[in-house]
Amino acid sequence: MNESVMRVINAMSRSEFVATFGSVFKDAPWAAEEAYECRPFSDSSGLKSTMMAMVRGAPEEARLRVLRSYPGLDSVVAVASPREQIISGTTAPAGLDQLSPEEFAQFRSLNKSYHERFDMPFILYAEGNTAEGVMKLLEQRLRHEPEVEEAIAFREVGRFADPEFEAIFQKLAAKESD
Repeated sequence: MNESVMRVINAMSRSEFVATFGSVFKDAPWAAEEAYECRPFSDSSGLKSTMMAMVRGAPEEARLRVLRSYPGLDSVVAVASPREQIISGTTAPAGLDQLSPEEFAQFRSLNKSYHERFDMPFILYAEGNTAEGVMKLLEQRLRHEPEVEEAIAFREVGRFADPEFEAIFQKLAAKESD
């Protein structure tokens, strides 16, 4: 990250900062408002860490609202027709739109158990994973204590936020080079 971009970020007014970073975490523009008070940031990593700390350190109801705002993987799970199972080119992460009927039923059952146990969706940044790997993770994570699972869910939220931060930083860098 270029120093001039960090100077621009650190010089932003509160409203500019919140407008720029307020949507990085779903349903949590307040994280940007609170992070603003922690300026100056020495680098992009410090900014990301500060905003993540604001989300993780929020009161329980606010934390849960953030976690519940992320779509669970159940929104992309689908049974593939026999023809679709042969053709690759999946659009859902980890091939979750290409499940056999048995895999689909297993995923739905595990996902329901997860939601009942933790009262939030199963959040997983699934890119680079397989459907089998996702199922194993879901089974493992069902065994966690709620506070451990919340911490893992926030780690995954952070992984979703990384490309958002990167896009903002690139946009600001492009403006600086104009």
